[in-house]
Amino acid sequence: MDMITLNKREELYANITLDTARIKPISETTTLVGRTAFDERKVVVVTSRVRGRIDRLFVRNPLEPVRQGQPLYALYSEELLSLEKELLNALQQQEKFGATQEVMNQLVEGARQRLLLYGLTAAQVREIEKSGEASSLVTFYSPTSGYLTELPVSQGQYVDTGAPLFRIADVSALWVESQMYTSELHWLSKQPSVLVTFEAFPDETYTAVPVFDNPTVEPGQKISLVRFMIKNQGNKIKPGMMAYLSVRRNEKRGLVIPKSAILIGSMTTAWVKTADGMYENRAIDTGIQNKQEVEVLKGIEEGEVVVATGAYALQGAQVLKSGTGMGGMKM
Repeated sequence: MDMITLNKREELYANITLDTARIKPISETTTLVGRTAFDERKVVVVTSRVRGRIDRLFVRNPLEPVRQGQPLYALYSEELLSLEKELLNALQQQEKFGATQEVMNQLVEGARQRLLLYGLTAAQVREIEKSGEASSLVTFYSPTSGYLTELPVSQGQYVDTGAPLFRIADVSALWVESQMYTSELHWLSKQPSVLVTFEAFPDETYTAVPVFDNPTVEPGQKISLVRFMIKNQGNKIKPGMMAYLSVRRNEKRGLVIPKSAILIGSMTTAWVKTADGMYENRAIDTGIQNKQEVEVLKGIEEGEVVVATGAYALQGAQVLKSGTGMGGMKM
């Protein structure tokens, strides 16, 4: 049995610190660095429902916040003017020919639905009916909330039906993009626990879910793009922020000691404090481990005290003792 005895002064010089073997959760962990980006699945492309000229843009600055129902643009359109007049004419005919009320109702409702299909709101249609006036200049409103990410048109430009006008990204959920070695990608299919932190909010931790791993590998490298999704409550996290991801897998409860306590040689060992000033070097069997901790399968019992730092100093003293026959550690 390999044992060594130290007095208080020798323990101080050896910089001995202790920790207790305890049952606790442990998992294998990989740390990644990533960056936040818009979730492209939550990007809304606003297109023109009708041919016309963009008279005014109410939203035009990159990454400008947009609220649902907020005015986006005003469009001058002779086609819309014709449809509005069609509705007003149908309303006049409805009042004039009461005997064919059902037919007139159908004509009015059809004219209303065409305006709605062209992007007018129900409130705008009611206002046309109430005022009895048609206008070739119509304001269109945002169908969603988010941030303006692209504006491919300019004020005064003529657009056709279906032309893309705005790209608006919802930031209630974001992607965190990172890179992993191809040999590690199989972990993503094993439902790992992924936690994300940001320098801007060091005391907050976000839970992430893997959503994508690139099927192709970057040329000349063994890494692949991966994406994780986080919920962005309060929209605190902004696209482009640097993120730190902790990918935890094989999580379990086990007997755990600090990784700094183990010594690797012909066998794996750790120093155990058995009494005041007395330390025993034990062979141990280890299980899963991460950068901070290691699981002990055999050799140490729960509640025993191990040397967390200073283990190599004890190892050196033990070798010296074995060679000189000294009973203690001399500094």
